[in-house]
Amino acid sequence: MRPETMLTIYLCLWLAVFGAVLGSFLDCAVSRWARGEGWLTGRSRCDSCGRTLAVQDLVPVFSFLLSRGRCRCCGAKIPADCLWAELAGAAGFVCVGIRFGLSPELGQWLVLAGLLLALSLTDAAKRLIPDKLLIAAAANRAVWFFLLGQELWPTVKGMLFSLIIPAALLAVVLIAEKILGREAMGGGDIKLLLVLALYLSWAELVLALLAGCLLGILGAAAGRKNGAIPFGPFLAAAAVLSVCFGGPLVDWYLGFF
Repeated sequence: MRPETMLTIYLCLWLAVFGAVLGSFLDCAVSRWARGEGWLTGRSRCDSCGRTLAVQDLVPVFSFLLSRGRCRCCGAKIPADCLWAELAGAAGFVCVGIRFGLSPELGQWLVLAGLLLALSLTDAAKRLIPDKLLIAAAANRAVWFFLLGQELWPTVKGMLFSLIIPAALLAVVLIAEKILGREAMGGGDIKLLLVLALYLSWAELVLALLAGCLLGILGAAAGRKNGAIPFGPFLAAAAVLSVCFGGPLVDWYLGFF
């Protein structure tokens, strides 16, 4: 096995652990925030019996699987939300690790992946994408622009092309809302797309939007929900997948022109 491959595998193993831990923390923090509690105070506890969780109950992924999704004390079913958050954190970090490897760009995308996970959880919990998280994502792009020493005009030009996508979508949404007389797409989703335009090329952004819609349809079908579902988590996941694995598809499509 080549040394570069071994290094990537080793890196991704640690990124999976770190992503799972971050997912567990963010799920706990968002759950407390959604209940109106202080998200940094108090120990984790069982929602049914109130027992404070021990160390063996807090190992990401494995604690849920070994306990078969039930509290060791009262036997109550543990919501699977935390497990999904842990798996999503691990998967997102591994994808970014595979795409960028041990490079300076990895830092930028790890921070973005963590912020996308956080806003996905808030959107799933309260149908809300906090502006603070979007501002943090935009600030992260600005900071890494200087840290990576990127050229000003090519970067700005790429962003301007990408911003055409959310601007066009916003126009379509406003027209649709005027005709239908109801909200067609959440404002937070549009703002998320605007922030993603700072990171993704216009082709990657279009791919992310299409993939997000497809994932949303599949998610709604799997959950058998007839009402509105949060689009933020699907758009965030699609953005990560587009950046990490969408390159060949984008190149294939652009090859026709």
